[in-house]
Amino acid sequence: MPKILIMKKIILLSLFFCSKLVAQDLHIQAKELPCVNKNFNLMIHIVLDSFRKQGIDVATIQQSIEEMNKYFSPICVSFSICDVSIIQNYSFDSLPTPKRRVELLDKHQKLNVFNVFYVDYILQPEICGLSGGSVLIRKDCPGAITHEFGHNFGLAHTFAGGGVELVDGSNCDTEGDAICDTPADPYVPFEKTSDYIKECEFISLKKDAKGQYYQPDVGNIMSYYHCDCGFTREQYLNMSRTILSSYLNLW
Repeated sequence: MPKILIMKKIILLSLFFCSKLVAQDLHIQAKELPCVNKNFNLMIHIVLDSFRKQGIDVATIQQSIEEMNKYFSPICVSFSICDVSIIQNYSFDSLPTPKRRVELLDKHQKLNVFNVFYVDYILQPEICGLSGGSVLIRKDCPGAITHEFGHNFGLAHTFAGGGVELVDGSNCDTEGDAICDTPADPYVPFEKTSDYIKECEFISLKKDAKGQYYQPDVGNIMSYYHCDCGFTREQYLNMSRTILSSYLNLW
């Protein structure tokens, strides 16, 4: 089957995911995926602000984790809060530099578990989260945790390369996110998403190097369109391989 027809089917499937996002449906769609059978415990760290306020409550964090569990259920991966730490040093509530981030992690992250830090500011205003083993989440966008664990488990942004992947999929295995069932995405980091989508409909008239219009999956978790619907089959397979090779030792 031509790649362009396959990609059109993927887009239709992503729309189905958006309208039917419950765990049972995801399992039906992903019935041939491996079952990792792993629950990861999360050590939650909330940094107080300069007024000694948390800025986010545990109930909100728990809700975002429950939502994340739906997205990871097709590969039998789940997450649970094992403990909550309140960091009193409010200077860590804003992390404008990589050096400050390293200082926070050196002082407070725990071993053998995923650490998730909730802060007010990360590097620049547009960033909702940052990952690299331990995860940083901005307090006003807790849902970014699913996206960040996608990165932790080996996924790139769907727009990696800023439009170098071709719409027909002919270079999908080497450009973009190097995953062929995520359609080419022309988004350029930190451009206004309103130039690309309206009410989760792609409106950009950008074309690729062959003159074809882009039609990305705006519902993909690893995009920046905030219309989260799910991951694709190949993304699940990639994450499964990463977890099995790198993270099974975490409790």
